Amino acid sequence: MKAIWSGSISWGLVNIPIKLYSAVDSTRADFRMLCKKHHAPIRYLRVCEEGGEEVQWNNIVSGLELNRDEYFILTRTELDR
Repeated sequence: MKAIWSGSISWGLVNIPIKLYSAVDSTRADFRMLCKKHHAPIRYLRVCEEGGEEVQWNNIVSGLELNRDEYFILTRTELDR
């Protein structure tokens, strides 16, 4: 974790370095847009990284990346719940 502030306290010849860290670590799911056919990530122009063709909005599904190139696909019903 990266320090949000760093400095030091000094008393005479004694110098104590101080680093301040956030007490809360944000944990949230980061969803990626995936091609419905290949389950591959979609680029900004909605181009499938695996197939190379542009993907229409109705062919895009949401998925949670579990491991590199391995996704858990979520349906619209699951997301609404």
